[in-house]
Amino acid sequence: MKREYLIPVKPGFGGFDEPYEKADVVFLGVPLDVTSSYRSGYRFAPARIREASANLETYLPSLRLDVFERLHISDIGDIMIVPTDLNATGERIISVLREIISSGKIPAVLGGEHTITYFCMRAIGDAFLLQLDAHRDLREEYMGDRLCHATVIRRVMDFLPRERIIQVGVRSCSKEEDEEFRDLPKTYSSEEVSRNPEKVAGDVEREIGDAPVYLSLDLDILDPAYAPGVATPEPGGISSSDLLRLLRKFGKLNLKGFDIVELTPPHDNSIAAFAAARAAYEILGSIASKKE
Repeated sequence: MKREYLIPVKPGFGGFDEPYEKADVVFLGVPLDVTSSYRSGYRFAPARIREASANLETYLPSLRLDVFERLHISDIGDIMIVPTDLNATGERIISVLREIISSGKIPAVLGGEHTITYFCMRAIGDAFLLQLDAHRDLREEYMGDRLCHATVIRRVMDFLPRERIIQVGVRSCSKEEDEEFRDLPKTYSSEEVSRNPEKVAGDVEREIGDAPVYLSLDLDILDPAYAPGVATPEPGGISSSDLLRLLRKFGKLNLKGFDIVELTPPHDNSIAAFAAARAAYEILGSIASKKE
């Protein structure tokens, strides 16, 4: 592990930090806060999610298990950001994630802005990208920037076939995005999820099957009533309960890693931070249930 790239953080996620060598899942904070076009403050998100995680029950009644009794979980701290060089920071993310993956562990990345998903996918390699998001993030460029929170999935498409990308919860995009990617069949709107989350989850499960998948959760998939402290809130989102229903299913896929992004604590009243931590527990619980 390239410890020179990391800032140790204690306590780690959930407060039950185990040695890295024993870990099934490894948490990594990426407080990237560079390309915001509206609300900033992503840099404080990993700390707030960890704080919330220590104040939630680790037992999940929906799955009848305690996450930390079934999984070995480690938290290796935060990536040391290079504030003036996005690509240098990205190379650090790629390097650390590749080491986590090569040791047979699942990386759990706490963002940070959504741009980090581009670097995470470069580390993951050939897999499906399951994107839970209010926005499509498929612009070719935004405000003159080709790699930012609004173009991140388009940049992933530079090396991943569009057939490997599934978008869930979308309800906002530019005219150009809609016209160019209208034929993208694997897109589910927030209204579709709200009407029948189990059907959407089942359709996604059938599409992915046993293939490897990376899950990216942008908290703005939630309606602002359930997650006010996100970078670009969008009305008409899904509820926290519907999100947890999705994650109970998606966590049982052949998950190679996941991230939770776009929390902006300066604009939050802790609701979104707790939603993020609870989402992470739901994913962990589903991973743990597979070990039974």
